[in-house]
Amino acid sequence: MNGTYSIIPIGSGLLFAYLLSYFAIQLKIISKSSQGKFWNTLLFITFLVTALLGLFLALQVNYKFVLPKIDTWMSYHVNFGISMAFIAIIHISWHFGYYLNLFHRNKSPKSIAEPEDERFGKPENQSHAQTRSDYILPVIALGIITIITQIIVLREFMAVFQGNELILGFILANWMLLTGFGAWLGKASPKLTKPKTFMFSSLLLLGLIPPFLIFLLHFLKNIVFIPGSMPGLISIFISTFLLLLPFCILSGYSFSFYSFFISKKFRSNQISWVYTWESLGSLGGGLLFSAVLVYFIQTMQILALLLIMNSILVIYLSWQEKKKSGKLFFAFFSLLIALSIIFLPSEKYLKHFLYRNQEIQYIKDSPYGNIVISKMGDQLNFYENNNLRFNTLNTISNEENVHYAMVQRPKSKQILVISGAISGLSPEIMKYDIKSIDYVELNPWIIKAELSIFPDLILDSINIIIQDARKYLSKCSKKYDVALINLPPPLNVQLNRYYTQEFFRELKDVINPGGIVSLSLPSSPNYSGEEEKDLHGLIYNTLKSVFLNVIIVPGEKDYFLSSDGQLSLDIAKLIAKNGIENQFVSEYYIDDDLLKDRSTVISSKLEHYKQVNTDLNPLAYFKQIVYRLSFDKLSAKMIFIFVLLTLLLTIIWLRTITAGMFAAGFSGASIEILLLFSFQILYGYVYLMTAIIITVFMAGIAFGAHPRICSTRKKSIRMFIKLEVLLGLASLLFPLMVFLFKTLSLAHLIEQFVFLVFTFAFSFLVGMLFSSASYLQKGKTAKVSAQIYSSDLLGGAFGALLVSGFLLPMLGLFGTSFIAAFLCMLAAGFSWFKRKDFQ
Repeated sequence: MNGTYSIIPIGSGLLFAYLLSYFAIQLKIISKSSQGKFWNTLLFITFLVTALLGLFLALQVNYKFVLPKIDTWMSYHVNFGISMAFIAIIHISWHFGYYLNLFHRNKSPKSIAEPEDERFGKPENQSHAQTRSDYILPVIALGIITIITQIIVLREFMAVFQGNELILGFILANWMLLTGFGAWLGKASPKLTKPKTFMFSSLLLLGLIPPFLIFLLHFLKNIVFIPGSMPGLISIFISTFLLLLPFCILSGYSFSFYSFFISKKFRSNQISWVYTWESLGSLGGGLLFSAVLVYFIQTMQILALLLIMNSILVIYLSWQEKKKSGKLFFAFFSLLIALSIIFLPSEKYLKHFLYRNQEIQYIKDSPYGNIVISKMGDQLNFYENNNLRFNTLNTISNEENVHYAMVQRPKSKQILVISGAISGLSPEIMKYDIKSIDYVELNPWIIKAELSIFPDLILDSINIIIQDARKYLSKCSKKYDVALINLPPPLNVQLNRYYTQEFFRELKDVINPGGIVSLSLPSSPNYSGEEEKDLHGLIYNTLKSVFLNVIIVPGEKDYFLSSDGQLSLDIAKLIAKNGIENQFVSEYYIDDDLLKDRSTVISSKLEHYKQVNTDLNPLAYFKQIVYRLSFDKLSAKMIFIFVLLTLLLTIIWLRTITAGMFAAGFSGASIEILLLFSFQILYGYVYLMTAIIITVFMAGIAFGAHPRICSTRKKSIRMFIKLEVLLGLASLLFPLMVFLFKTLSLAHLIEQFVFLVFTFAFSFLVGMLFSSASYLQKGKTAKVSAQIYSSDLLGGAFGALLVSGFLLPMLGLFGTSFIAAFLCMLAAGFSWFKRKDFQ
């Protein structure tokens, strides 16, 4: 047979299905007998089909009769056999204790059918005195695995779906909504008859689900969606919702479970302690991922390490249990799965699903995203986060990227290149008598990937600068004759920074008088939609606000050439005059008169645009959101109004304390996004600093929620109201702080220190508010933890979706901060109005 058998898809699918059924039993969704009937039936079917097909194939071999499509029959036989083997392993796990007792001389083996078997089990015996760490460790592990899985899921979803902040908002909103729903379901945790069994099974499930989730994401991408197409936003929202459902529901439920379980064990309200421990786990997990794991270990291996952590924790916690054989079996089986992921080429296996009919040459998970080099025939394709950055045989693109600008100033000596394929651009630039090329690239792994394929790329005239272009320009004292910008369109807030008025002014400062700046945007030659014209008009007008002359050269893309000197559309004539030998950008391929006509038509449609794209008001990014929504024939304003109405109805439905937690979650998510956005504007893209901001935010929550911080005052409704007001005031203060930093020339270290202090203080208030809410909310422990935690996450979901997708691009930094502040003040007013209910 040609090809391979489906060992991993079948095995992981059946294992995942069994773990879901096991978890459903714990939640009383199905009965044990129903689970047993289902898996026994499945075992019988796979055994029967495997046996009959095996007998049939044996007869064919013995008697040599003709069997059409014999490879297909063989494939069915083997795949059903694989299924039978995995289901048999599941059945063995049910009766593992029975087989283990066969080797103990002093113990007579139990009958498999006896009700004492662990699968049917009696209530667990708590045979040993447990220390406080036995309860703390699972909660810390919950925080670690949740934060690292969230980071990985965000990176992988953004890469696979080629997303921007709106997609990020969708994913975060789904994550928080589902986790909040799981926390709300957790109010039923007191009904669990075997809490210790649930704790062990949930730890293993939380370790097993993420690798399977990432596998499904890659496996289904080109099955559910048309290969090469850009999925619609509604499709992405539904896909992320379904894929995140198991993990998020379980993690949210686990928080409420631990809050009730630990409070019951210590006979006091331990919700604040659980929140603190989980936050500390998230803090440690975030630091570990950002400072170590992302640099040295691939995605699937990181998830495997998390599975190993949870498996070892289950082995440790269950070792002194009387009935531990089943728990140990599943823990060791999980360890085996984790080790298989680590030592097998799992990452390369996954990428084959995304890049079908392509040979994977290079894979690297960098801090900035996933890099893949694939081969099709003689062509090499360079992908970053599933976006094709460039390929080796795209001669026309390389020529257009260089010659439209360079031929305007053929005697240029100093050339600045920002991003792009230096392997393809440098030969074209070298056709001119230049002295040096400064190539600025943020992601050093892109350079390493190119050098792995083109080891002779480094030339004396090419100076490679690994730095954010904005940061480099702000400190650059060198002057250039031509600047070639080869970046993707402003698909997100990060890329928007390279299409703003501020960036163009920084470029102008490092360009010699009369120098050229070239950038491009994707275009449709025959028909331009309104969304495309809006984006092009915005960038065109922003360039004109900085440079005296701007022309558009239509090619495979629309090339915007800007200068304070003269510019010409006589491209073919200039190429011929300077003796430049090209394959496509030449007098044999380009008609100057036709080029001028097309350029005039495009420019005339853009002249009336008056808006300007700036750092604090990223309108280009919003135009991209509108353009993406147009794929589904959706209106950005209609979606915004719908989400806003849902937000208001949710606030009306909530009660005093939960409304306060909802507002805190909304403002917390808003300020965290605005912090990262503002830091990018002021200092450029600094990945490690982004990780530090998130880490400091988690540290503030952990310390603020600590039960010993203002433990008496937290129980007062007046303190709760004061905290809400302080959060509102802090939200108003934030944009003023950013504005001052942008206008004043303070030392960067001082500004960054103030940023971190503000981050810690704001998150400290959020943590204190959660702790106060856990004392003030009335009801049983499980219900209280479920209500306040789910309200916090629900507010965070709305904040993530509205701020990243709508408020920030529509209202800018000041307007978004005002909305967050208004919501906190509204919740504070509601709490003040209801304060007598808590006295």
